[in-house]
Amino acid sequence: MSTFLEQQEDLDESLNDFAAMAANIINVENCSIMLFREGDKAGDFRLRVFAKTGYLPENAFQEALKVNDGIAGRVAATGQAILVEDITSSPYLPLARAPEGASKCFISVPVMIGTKVVGVINLTNPRDGRCFSDNDLALATFVALLVGKSIQVVQLQNVLRSRFAQMAISRETKTLVASKVTEFYQDPARLARIAAKTFYREMTRAGLGTEHILNAATEIVGLLGDNLKKHKRRMADTQTTAPQEPAGEA
Repeated sequence: MSTFLEQQEDLDESLNDFAAMAANIINVENCSIMLFREGDKAGDFRLRVFAKTGYLPENAFQEALKVNDGIAGRVAATGQAILVEDITSSPYLPLARAPEGASKCFISVPVMIGTKVVGVINLTNPRDGRCFSDNDLALATFVALLVGKSIQVVQLQNVLRSRFAQMAISRETKTLVASKVTEFYQDPARLARIAAKTFYREMTRAGLGTEHILNAATEIVGLLGDNLKKHKRRMADTQTTAPQEPAGEA
């Protein structure tokens, strides 16, 4: 599992396969991986579903949870995993998305890079009908550690593949070492600002005027829109291949 993600060029494309691997290892029907992404406002980071295997309600893909919202948001806020044996008799019942499902137990564990929470993994509906135990929680926590490690490695590899990103970071820090790359990837808003400034400076140095720079920015927005459409189609395709009945979801 640790080498699978690290061998992929596109993290988003491979996360569904990783979720399926995690579900098989822990022997559950449902596994979803949520990651933080910046919302419409700067600094407003929300948890969104980026990958899943098994059934997940359609509205789950539209949700953007703040820290402390819902069970996953609570895990993200505290950095502590949660194991619930029976959601109907748990204080988390008001936060559950589908407590009426056949499976009453669930596990939600944080995905960490260093000491920072970057996402949450949710597991429900054990295939053999068992109730989750501490052994399941330990295994899920280990899987989450692998996800965090792999995301960090992919980020470092992306910078090494991008001369532009290397140039942007090295100009900002006057050096380029792994610790600095990791620092910037843990603050994507800062990395985006630095990349934008470098992009602007390089275009002006190349003698391009305002109109050309605006056209380039428009092209970037268009490419981003195309990528978001592909991501939505990919999530919709995986949703149609999972006819399982709803289970208690985090």
